[in-house]
Amino acid sequence: MSLFPRRFEQPLYDLFGDLAQLLVASTEALSRTLADPVRERTRMAARLHEHASQGAELSRRVSSRLTDAIITPYEAEVLHGLAGAMADLLDSLDRVGDLVVLFRLRSVPTPVLEVAQQLERAAEIIVRATWTLSRTPRGGELVLEIRRVERHAGQLLRRSRAELYDGGGSSADLLRRRDVLDELERSLRHLTGIARTVDLLRIKDA
Repeated sequence: MSLFPRRFEQPLYDLFGDLAQLLVASTEALSRTLADPVRERTRMAARLHEHASQGAELSRRVSSRLTDAIITPYEAEVLHGLAGAMADLLDSLDRVGDLVVLFRLRSVPTPVLEVAQQLERAAEIIVRATWTLSRTPRGGELVLEIRRVERHAGQLLRRSRAELYDGGGSSADLLRRRDVLDELERSLRHLTGIARTVDLLRIKDA
């Protein structure tokens, strides 16, 4: 069983590997953006924006390469979806960082920092899926790992929402923090989409 059938050209593997590495870099940059003092966040947020732009370009290149690949329409559709989900996650991480900078949030709740750490873990798992799953029969385990991370991060987000409303504060501050949580929730939905498409490829190649 392999995530990407061996008949694919090697450059296509490389594009997915590059996308996965961008996810690692972006999740690390997001953790630093959330943890850094307000005055130091702009540099990391700019890095997130750069990664999102690179991800969009890589996704476009995947789409272009798929038109020339000798694969079934089903395989092409699923791989296109995987590249799109990875690019969407990069874009969502960029928006989280942008909101944190624009809103000048003085402090970020601990559960939100922990969500960012869970996203880092997920990115590392995705790297393993794109680089090693073609050579080892562990696709199912990797998908389960991603979903465990996503569920744990979801629990942390719900806890953060509860603390947000229990903590009080001005309406404007509550809305700003809620917007950040909403975007993080979108990031988790994109993570779920990645897990789903990886699972579809695993099933196809079983």
